[in-house]
Amino acid sequence: MTADAVVMVVIDGRASMGSIGRDLDGRLTRAIVSRARARRRYRERKEDDDMPAGEQPSVSSKKPERKRRRRRDKEKPKRSVSAYLVFLNRHRQKVQDAHPTWSVTEVTKHLATKWKDVSASERAECQKISDADKERYYEEMRNYVPLPDEKEEEPAPRYDKDGNRKRRKKDKNAPRKNRSAYIIWAQEYREKHFRPKASTPQAVSFRDQATQLGNAWKKMTDKDKKKYVDAAMREAQEYAIKRDAFIAEKKALAIAAREAKRQRLLDEKRAWEATKLAAAALKKQRKEEKAAEKAEGGKPKQRKEGSLAASKTLPKSKKQSDSAIMEKMRQAVLSVAPSENAWMAIMDTHEQNPETVMNAYKNFLDNKKQGHFRQDPKAFLVACLGYEEANGFLS
Repeated sequence: MTADAVVMVVIDGRASMGSIGRDLDGRLTRAIVSRARARRRYRERKEDDDMPAGEQPSVSSKKPERKRRRRRDKEKPKRSVSAYLVFLNRHRQKVQDAHPTWSVTEVTKHLATKWKDVSASERAECQKISDADKERYYEEMRNYVPLPDEKEEEPAPRYDKDGNRKRRKKDKNAPRKNRSAYIIWAQEYREKHFRPKASTPQAVSFRDQATQLGNAWKKMTDKDKKKYVDAAMREAQEYAIKRDAFIAEKKALAIAAREAKRQRLLDEKRAWEATKLAAAALKKQRKEEKAAEKAEGGKPKQRKEGSLAASKTLPKSKKQSDSAIMEKMRQAVLSVAPSENAWMAIMDTHEQNPETVMNAYKNFLDNKKQGHFRQDPKAFLVACLGYEEANGFLS
């Protein structure tokens, strides 16, 4: 509010001196605050200008990376349905026909209420269908191997010394991209009017060439340009055919590589299952042989003195230490082999040759001679069972 405005307001009598003073105080306060903010911004900008180039704060314009959706595996078996879902699939269409205005949520709520009061016979029938579908799912999952991870197939990104991501190298086998009508005409015009080498004294620089080419192209009529437009369209059609064929071939090779990897993993899975079945059959056979010997009245095999299984005659302290060692061995084996079959094989080896197991234990699980010793359960398993048998138990 200016001084003339204040005088006019006082003369008209529309404002008191108190209101005028408060208004002036408010204006003065806002001006002081605004000036202080401007000074602070000026000091901050000056400090940033005085800082070295490498230390100046920079605002990152990099956009956050979007999470890539996981590729859907068409070969993955469809999950089994529960008895409740069987009931929903059986009655959903009837409810929708009876109440066409209901939403999907309302239909589901209505069927959920009916499921609570369904008869025992219908519930048992739905459960039977669900059990059969569950057996189908388990059987298909035994022969299923998931797709390899996309990150393993893609090449690792490359970065320059400044940390910027480099562009991917172009595939040498990819078809050459088509030219535009202007590029086709410019190449023809340049061969006729300009020298091939710009280093000669009479040569025209590339900058002047670009200027002349642009002006000459603008002066051409549509009739003159039609020849080059048609040539560009033919090149575009040829490029589209070659590009589609190249993409299809590349995709077929990628699918074949994934399927080969899937088949390899499936073979490894089947070999692992066969190893487990063989180990279980061997264990059962040995158990039956021992039972047969005991039934015939024959004496069981004498255990060696160093065997931990013969610890019944040892002192109590020795029994406790042996049990602790056995438990330590068992935990180490289970940390690398998911099933109990590997531990059973270790026990069988211990009965026949306890020295081999104890030496492997001292070397790989409890080596007190080394200062910085670290347990190696895999090496212990290989030392006890051999490489081929141990590799079958390793996960």
